Amino acid sequence: MEQNLESKTLIIIIVISTVLLVISIIKQRFDLLVNFALRIVAGLLAIYIFNTLLMSFGLDLSVGLNALTALVIGVLGLPGFALLYGLAFFFMVA
Repeated sequence: MEQNLESKTLIIIIVISTVLLVISIIKQRFDLLVNFALRIVAGLLAIYIFNTLLMSFGLDLSVGLNALTALVIGVLGLPGFALLYGLAFFFMVA
């Protein structure tokens, strides 16, 4: 009888630990997904504002708003923003 109780207790501890581990993994991934989405939205908004600002100064150095630029900004963040405008400048000069 005592061995049966120990087995059930061990199984309950394993199940609870597994559930807590799965919850923590899902929460961590959700935070990464939200961070990625916020970087995309903020980056595309910054590109739009920066393009408008450059056009008001008469500079034709614009970066398009498309899925590729959203992906670059979502993955790299601010360095991705600088990379896109650096590439736009490079191709404008070349």
